[in-house]
Amino acid sequence: MNARRAIQIFFVIAGLALLTGCSEKVSVDETSLVAGQRDEVYGKHEISAKGSLSESQPAEAINFGITPWDEPEKLKRMYAPFIAHLSERLKLRVRFVVAQEYNDLVADLKRGIIHIAAFSPGAYSDALDQGIEREAVYVASTQDSGNSHYRGLVISRPQYKSLKELKGKTFAFVEKGSSSGYKFPLALLLQKGIDPYRYFSKVFYLGSHAHVVEAVANGKADAGATWDGYAEKTPAYRDKKIATLFKTQPIPYDAILVYRKKGPQFARKVQQHLLSIDTKTTTASGEKVLNKELGFPYTGYVVHKPQVYDVVRQTSRLVKNYKPPKE
Repeated sequence: MNARRAIQIFFVIAGLALLTGCSEKVSVDETSLVAGQRDEVYGKHEISAKGSLSESQPAEAINFGITPWDEPEKLKRMYAPFIAHLSERLKLRVRFVVAQEYNDLVADLKRGIIHIAAFSPGAYSDALDQGIEREAVYVASTQDSGNSHYRGLVISRPQYKSLKELKGKTFAFVEKGSSSGYKFPLALLLQKGIDPYRYFSKVFYLGSHAHVVEAVANGKADAGATWDGYAEKTPAYRDKKIATLFKTQPIPYDAILVYRKKGPQFARKVQQHLLSIDTKTTTASGEKVLNKELGFPYTGYVVHKPQVYDVVRQTSRLVKNYKPPKE
């Protein structure tokens, strides 16, 4: 979409602690940081604004963007300590941006609206195909408990034991930019001779992994595509409201890129910061930076060789060649 869209945003101020349950608004001499709109300040520690980003916005903050793999408010909570610590270390204000759609992050990074971007592997593959190396440099990838890969899942209601039983039922994907929520499960279905548009009675695109899991758990969809690191930690999985039918091949975790025009020194500083943090790292106020209790899915960062993402690019190209029937 060419018109700028509404994006969930929040600010963290360097040197200040995180918001700790205080909801009282106080005044602050901070104005017009986003689309000319005044910031809203909650307590003393968090600045939040709603509006559309503009290329002409004042350069008073570094913009850290991610793909929308979960609900924006959930992402905001889980990333709050991470962004606070990044702000402390860079000694800069950091604005957290959740892209409305996966591919929006590519456009925003190329235009310099986003300065640091955490790409899901599918979105990173799309970015590489669009020549993102000209505008951004790779600095690190996420990992979880020493594992650099995760898997996509096809989940279903527990009464379904096989794909054969799902013929004529409904199926939910995340969106077409998602690796585990679309590309890898679709590739696996195609390899099994299943065209989802012809095999299932209805195919949905629900926008986030949370929506897919909720839809299947609540019976609004019979099956869906998501990722193991999310689905297997949900109450729906623990309560056996959803079950795993099969898993995809391993998928490398998210890639972190830095806008080239911020300069090589800035990119190195971001990389050094990411590689230095682990599950024991805390903010100045004592909160865990990588906090699993808040839902943060990773335990650290690592640098990969470019070839690690080849499997994602190959799968993305396979999926791009698939032409769904016109509805």
